[in-house]
Amino acid sequence: MRRSTLARLLFTLSLVPPLALLTPGVASAQTSTPPPIERAVTLASPAVVFIDLSVQLKVVLTYSNPNAVSGLGSLNRSYSFDYATGSGFVVTPSGAIVTASHVVEPEQQAMQNYGANKMVLEGWSYSYPSQSSSPFDQYTLPVRWQNQLLQQCYKGVACDFTITPIVTVFSPVDIAQTQLPKGAPARVLTSTGFANTDVAVLQVNGSNMPTAPLAATAGDLASGDEVTALGFPGSSRDALQTGQTQPANVFGHVSNIRSEGTSKLIEVDANIEPGMSGGPAVNSAGEVIGLISFYLRQSSGESGAKYLRTIDDIRLALADAGVTPARGPVDDAFSKAMDLYWANHFTAAVPGFERALALYDGFPLAKEFLATSQAKAGTAEDIPLASPSKAGGEGGGFPAWAIGAIAAGAVVVLLLLVMATRRRRPAPVAPPAAAPPTSLTAVGVPAPPPAEAQRAVGFRPAATAPAPPVARSFLPTQPDDKGTQNEIRTGESEDLPHFCSACGHKLEADARFCPSCGHVVKA
Repeated sequence: MRRSTLARLLFTLSLVPPLALLTPGVASAQTSTPPPIERAVTLASPAVVFIDLSVQLKVVLTYSNPNAVSGLGSLNRSYSFDYATGSGFVVTPSGAIVTASHVVEPEQQAMQNYGANKMVLEGWSYSYPSQSSSPFDQYTLPVRWQNQLLQQCYKGVACDFTITPIVTVFSPVDIAQTQLPKGAPARVLTSTGFANTDVAVLQVNGSNMPTAPLAATAGDLASGDEVTALGFPGSSRDALQTGQTQPANVFGHVSNIRSEGTSKLIEVDANIEPGMSGGPAVNSAGEVIGLISFYLRQSSGESGAKYLRTIDDIRLALADAGVTPARGPVDDAFSKAMDLYWANHFTAAVPGFERALALYDGFPLAKEFLATSQAKAGTAEDIPLASPSKAGGEGGGFPAWAIGAIAAGAVVVLLLLVMATRRRRPAPVAPPAAAPPTSLTAVGVPAPPPAEAQRAVGFRPAATAPAPPVARSFLPTQPDDKGTQNEIRTGESEDLPHFCSACGHKLEADARFCPSCGHVVKA
């Protein structure tokens, strides 16, 4: 093995102890990091809220009364009822919420139908055609003059309607209460209307509420991209009484993106259910790319394509309401705690979940993961965080880096011993060597000037004179894996002098070792 090769080997082996020192002892441990979309859902879910819309409706019916001085009579009635439920998501810690316009704005014609049916149809003790009939639909009465009055009331001619929507927001904390929650009243800051972009911005009195991160734009979406719709399906009674604190999540893909006026609609293949309207649709990074708006009904009555309003429309509505979306400290605490939890650092995750609960009292998801982290802390599943000063681990015995260094040192010593053993082979007694030549060229070739000899590589003959066919020259190659020098012989002649291939020293004909450098002479 040549000295340069040995130096490279020692340098390479010298890197082993530092590399062993930098390798943490827990690198091979199994972690429970979820797929990106599952992680996105976990971090976005706390911001999703349940929205209940109820209505106070006042109806004034004006009719002809010949007994009155004015010839007119009037009848006043007031009704209060639950109209619909939907979903939304928080975008500021102080309680700004985005939802769909149709979730918080009852349909005008549906309200007029309801009031007319209550006032006229039920007032004259008519019953609906079937048990599945809705008071929000229109009907025809058998008596002509009664039917005329009913139809005029539907149109708002004979009846005057005052509609007061009441929007109540239930956060996961509200739903998690042991008693039926009251929720928080919300006021509508702005609403674009269903016929426009179907985005509404609400405000509740909140503090340190979990928020959902918003994507910058939906302009980079393409068909096939993964999306997950989040929301609370079903009626308000079902959701609130069952204590379902986490929204349903429905996975799907972008099917198409189409233009509608100056806006765009995102068509998805997710199986979105009623009640999820206004909820967020997130990408694999957990960012909101749109809100659930509507679906097309097929001729068979089944639901067809589902559509989302884009994050671009959402941002325009927020700007119109004077709301700047922002994340809060509870988002940071919960996100960091979840990262530790997914890495199986259960003991380390506990303080993060506790901080999230301290910031947002009753935080259901933080409470759930805190309980799991506390149960697994100190068990075989719990991976302690490695301290920079204890990268090799804690406890007695040698640290991992010391063991690695010892092992590497042993390998180096073993290689040196093998090399030394090879070089200690007894060399045969050789006659006194002649002094090495000042320059070396191939035998039988006139020597070039000294300066040229110093630059020669591989003892090549000078270009000015051809080498005789019996001359022997050595053309060095790159060392092989064992560090030995491969030799290429171009001719053999026992009558020619021999030279050491390592140092150029002239050798005797029967020499087996170079008396100058100890190199083994091949026979």
